[in-house]
Order: sequence, then structure tokens, then C-alpha cells
Amino acid sequence: SVLLQVDWQTGRTGNVTPVARIAPQMVGGVTVENTTLHNPGEVERLGVQIGDRVLIVRRGDVIPKIESTLGPATVKDLENRFHADGAPFTGNLPIREAIHIPSHCPSCNIPLKEEGAFLKCMDLMCDSRTSRAIIYWCRALEMDGIGEKLVEQLLESNLITNIADLYRLEKSQLLSLERMAEKSANNVLGEINRTKKMKTSRFIHALGLPGIGPELASLVAQQTKNFEGLMQWAEDAKAQPGDDNFGPLNDLKEKPHTLNTALRAMCENDGIGSKVALQVRDGLLNRKELLLDLSKHLDLIDEPKSISEGVLSGMTFCITGSLSNPRKEIQQMVKNVGGKVVGSVSSNLDVLIAGENTGSKLVKAQTLEIKIWTEEQLLDKLSEKSMSVIDDETTEKNSTQSSLADYN
Repeated sequence: SVLLQVDWQTGRTGNVTPVARIAPQMVGGVTVENTTLHNPGEVERLGVQIGDRVLIVRRGDVIPKIESTLGPATVKDLENRFHADGAPFTGNLPIREAIHIPSHCPSCNIPLKEEGAFLKCMDLMCDSRTSRAIIYWCRALEMDGIGEKLVEQLLESNLITNIADLYRLEKSQLLSLERMAEKSANNVLGEINRTKKMKTSRFIHALGLPGIGPELASLVAQQTKNFEGLMQWAEDAKAQPGDDNFGPLNDLKEKPHTLNTALRAMCENDGIGSKVALQVRDGLLNRKELLLDLSKHLDLIDEPKSISEGVLSGMTFCITGSLSNPRKEIQQMVKNVGGKVVGSVSSNLDVLIAGENTGSKLVKAQTLEIKIWTEEQLLDKLSEKSMSVIDDETTEKNSTQSSLADYN
């Protein structure tokens, strides 16, 4: 295809990303006209310029991506192209020039900050960030009828300025919007009221904190138990005098010994490292005023413990190395029979499950004289329990079978 222009968009987390506008091209049965360039580093790596011929792929047959530049395009490269609706493409070939990388947010115009490979808008009240945060909240809670167009209408009409304002909306305000009938207004209010009660994990996920999906949100909620515990954890996790790794996240190294007690406790959850823990902490503290306001309108249910009773109840496990079964399956097996899975080795660990190509975790476990099981030993332990359950059920069944004595 041909790269026609590049627009920079600010997302809900503040990351400012380049979106390439290309001449329509059929890729894998789909007409593609927009594709991501990810970040400034990717733009530089590709060396692509506006007005170039570019090679387009669809990663996983879904996400369109510019794979490489093929040099300057010509007018002939734009011929015989059609939009998805069949209309002929009539665009012109742009002058070939380098892609301009912005220094200010395209939405609120404040200076951007470099954070790793990304440019970031740090203003939480940026219109673009606010819009996408509200849309993310509505989608995460599956609020039917509240999409991008309605959110934009509400923002432009100054009826809302943040997520909490959704729960202050009144019917008369909704009816003042263009093309909003009484039935639609009732449906919107019904969806909003439906989401006033939720588990803490769902609340954390819907906030759209960087890198926090449903699974990690559940781990954070189980660690903090409720909203009050969540906010108290964020306060306890603040940088303390003498902490040496609380600079920019891109400079952070995995040094759990330099973290305070609250952060270390969070990092004990398998899947949560120090970088994620800091992202959660900063995400909560930066939104503290909004979260406290939002909590006044919601009934947040304490997160239940997800520990099952079983042969491994009360035992803590850590997994290292390559395993024959997917790691998530092994983790779930342990949890299903009462075990707890953590991500680091400490004196509180009961068993390290070690596969092939192990590293420092195995050495540390040996130093602390912690039990070390192979994957086979774990499976044998679980198999013994399964056989024990079967034997118990068989014994119980046999003991309840009728005999001739029962009829005497």
C-alpha cells in the first residue's frame, strides 16, 4: 500500500501512539486503511516516511501492521483501489517526508514525557484520556447502549467530566441530548444502576490501570480484600526515604529487596512483579480523588478468598523452569487443591516446583533448604489424592450396599 499520513492519538493510559493512514488494500479478505505504528521507536526502526510504498501484514490474521518500507511510491501505486464499501479511492499521493514525532499532547497540548519506548501525556484530565477511560469502564462492565458516541455527547455537553459523573446523571439531562428518546434514556440509567454493585476485582479491572487485566485485578483484589484495603495498600506502598528504585518505570529493575513491605507483599503473587506493583500503586494514587468520589456511588463487594480445600491446603508453592504442561495449568492444579502460588522464593515458601533450565530461584531455594519437587512429583501427589478420593467413595458405596441381613 501507500502511507498517506500519520495521526497521533492519546489513549486512556496517556500513551501517545502513531496511527498510519494508508491507501485501501485488501489483506486476508479485509480492506485495511488504518494500521498502528506502535511508538516512535518503531517509526525509527522501520525508517518509513509519508509517501512510501509499504508492506502490510495482519498479525494473527487480525491486527494490521506495517512490516517494512519499499521505497518512494508513485501515482500509479494509488490506481485501482477501493474502500470497503466499494467506493473508488480518490486520494492524492502526498509529498514524501519524514514522520513528525510530536513533543506535545495532540489532545491537551501539554509537553509529552518519554517513558521507555512511548511518549506519554501526564495530564489525567486530558480530554482524550478521559473519553477513553470512560469508554473502557463502560465496556469492561458490559454497559449496553453506552458507547463512544454517547460518551462524546455527554462530554461535549459538559454533563460528565469523569467516570463518577456517570452515576450522577439524571433522566432530564439525558433527554436534553440530541436523538435521545425516553426509552433510550431509561435504558442508559438502567445500565448505570445495574453496575452500582460489583466485586472489587471487577472495579479494579474497569479502571483500566496500565497492564492490569481481569486476572491481575483479581490477584490485587484478593491481596487487598476491599476498597478501603486497596487504597490503604496504595498509601503504604508509597516510596519511603532511602528507597532506591522509585524512579521512572523504564529504569526499574527487578529488585524486590529494595521495595517496602506493602510492595513486597504484592509481588509475592505469581504474575505480579515490581514493575506491575508500581504501576498499580501509581495508577491508584494518581486517581485517588476520582476513586474516592466514585466509591460513594458504588457498593463494592469484598473479594472472596479463592482458596479451595485439598491436599495442598496451607502450603505455598513457587514454579521455576520449563515444564511439560503449561505453567498456568500447573498453577491452577495447585490452587484447586488448596495451595497458594507465589512468584518469588523466600523463607515462607514450602515447595519449589522446578522444571528444566532453572535459574537463581533454584539456587536460593537450596540455600534456604526449601523442599524441591519435580513436575512429576507434584502430579504424583495430586494423583495420590485422586486415588484416595476414589477409594473413599468406593468404601462408602460398598458400606451402604444392602445385604440379606438388612431384610431379616
